[in-house]
Amino acid sequence: MGGRFIIVEGIDGTGKSTLVKLLADALKARGRKVLLTHEPTDLPSGKLILERLSTPGFKASPHEWLGMFVTDRRMNIDTIVKPALMQGKDVIQDRSMYSTLVYQGAMGISEREILKRHEGWHPTPDLLVILDIAPRFGLARTRKRSLGLGQRWVKQQGQKYMFADGDAPQSTEKLHFLQEIRKRYGRIKGDFVMHLPVRKRAGDDWEDKTSEELCEEVISELDLRSNPRDYIDERRYSPSAGTSNDDAS
Repeated sequence: MGGRFIIVEGIDGTGKSTLVKLLADALKARGRKVLLTHEPTDLPSGKLILERLSTPGFKASPHEWLGMFVTDRRMNIDTIVKPALMQGKDVIQDRSMYSTLVYQGAMGISEREILKRHEGWHPTPDLLVILDIAPRFGLARTRKRSLGLGQRWVKQQGQKYMFADGDAPQSTEKLHFLQEIRKRYGRIKGDFVMHLPVRKRAGDDWEDKTSEELCEEVISELDLRSNPRDYIDERRYSPSAGTSNDDAS
């Protein structure tokens, strides 16, 4: 088998980085050679993006951001991704052109223009995993991770919360923006796309899947893709394949 290009996407709080590492370990355990990469990259072009993102007061137009991301991505594909694939390595990437498609798309740039900028040089991934979670849960997971908190919040005087029970002290503007981003991710379709819910039914309630469970689902999908198409479709579209609930997940 040649190298496979696997991309992991999703809004903040879906657990992309953890899943990428677990996938790498699982594939290495099977004897695969694996290369991890991410965007923005560690190349000078990627470091420039991170520097500008972290600079208070820095402003750029959506097209300027598009230009920076495309430049960094072209360097990544040409100097890192394609050489590794040619060497038979599985490349697992955290974020990609699909982030640009949804985020810069939400800023007003047409999908046609964004796709045109990638035409002819950006490879179609063997598998695009889009982790899906309701933004209110994603924001809560992100905030708790950054503060090192457990499952509940300790309310602080003067703190504004989005929810009455004290979850996720984040702005409603950010919540609405991520809701739009989630919708745009949901519109990405193709034989190479796997929309993977981060939450699951637990009796009458919902709960987060573990990172290990998510990894197993992705590995199973990769295994399915080594089988004939009719077998893949039978498994993927069977009644037991599972459903998602936007309000709860």
